[in-house]
Amino acid sequence: MILITRPLAQTENLKMLLDESDIEYVFFPSFEVKKINTEVLSKNYDVIIFISVNAVNYAEDYFKKLFASSFKVFAVGPVTAKRLIDKNIKVDCFPKVNASSKELLAMQECSELIDKKILIVRGKGGSETLKNNLKKLNQVDYLEVYKRLPCELTKLHTESIEVFLNSPKGVLMASSNESLSNIVRLLNLDSPDNFKNFKSRKLIVFSPKIRVLAESLGFENIKVTLNPSDQDLINELII
Repeated sequence: MILITRPLAQTENLKMLLDESDIEYVFFPSFEVKKINTEVLSKNYDVIIFISVNAVNYAEDYFKKLFASSFKVFAVGPVTAKRLIDKNIKVDCFPKVNASSKELLAMQECSELIDKKILIVRGKGGSETLKNNLKKLNQVDYLEVYKRLPCELTKLHTESIEVFLNSPKGVLMASSNESLSNIVRLLNLDSPDNFKNFKSRKLIVFSPKIRVLAESLGFENIKVTLNPSDQDLINELII
């Protein structure tokens, strides 16, 4: 049993993998995603990089302006690439297995970018890893098309907590520091005793940085995935 703490709209691929592996799950969204109305800069970009499925979905209103000239499209992983392909957009480069900025940066097509105009389509306040690496040799801009908002406690959260605590092998997940902080906040809103019951459960996180926060919060059994991908989460669950 795993507590899925992603926004409900971002669980499709993970649910499929969990079903294939016969792993039970309940939903406990720690934040929700909202569209941002923004302006597309009037530039002819050489490369447009989509950082997530949400980036594809919430940028669709801007496709006509974004794709007005010749360009290449990169995606941060296979699920994001599939969403673009489903919208009849050719994807020139993406990691075939693990979805992460690190994996994309390691690919030849990305490492060879020099003196290019690059647009990263993402959510507000995301990781700076991709831009920090690419801007050393290129001009890099952001198009931020969505934002994350902390969830309020709902009946779904309360019911999922009850089911989870009745499963002796229940596992939590946190894909970011923001997500982990919101998980703890929601648990405490439901009951002051919840965190005491949760902190001894296995917690799978997607980076060493999240592990540091988890340790400071008092979690006792923390595992870090090899890569920040759904498949690596599944691999950690079935160990």
